[in-house]
Parts: sequence; C-alpha cells; structure tokens
Amino acid sequence: MTDRIPEEDQPALALDAIRRAGLSIGEVWVHYMSMGGWVDEYEVTAYLHGLMQLDDLDRDMIAQSVNELYDDICRTPRAPFAADLR
Repeated sequence: MTDRIPEEDQPALALDAIRRAGLSIGEVWVHYMSMGGWVDEYEVTAYLHGLMQLDDLDRDMIAQSVNELYDDICRTPRAPFAADLR
C-alpha cells in the first residue's frame, strides 16, 4: 500500500521544490503558460502560498512545469500530481 500525500500539501511541496531548485515562480508560470495554462502569475503565486485553490488540471500543470524545470537541474523529490494525493 502506498502512502498518499494529503491534497492540501501539494502547493507547499511544489513551492519547496521551486525553492530547492533555485527557480522563480515567474519561471514556473512562463513554463505553465507554454503548456496551455491560463491562470495568471498572481494566482499561481497565491496558490503556491496556500491562499487560493486551483482545479486539478491547473495544479497538475503547475506541478508538471516545476518537475520539467526541476529535472533540468536536479534529481530529488518532485512536486506531486493531484492523483498522488488521493
């Protein structure tokens, strides 16, 4: 049986990965937008700081953006997807 990460931890874990990689939220947001995201940088910042909720698709697109940028520079724990949280 796999231990699940609580859904409410997803933004904090993504922000932790961003910080560990030395990325900026702006870099993540640009990558997210290039994948078809539509939420603005202000909302992504608010989400990552736990101030607002996003739907599963946007949360996963942000996690994917973090992970793709993260993979370019390091190989430690990644930001979780929504499916990992249930």
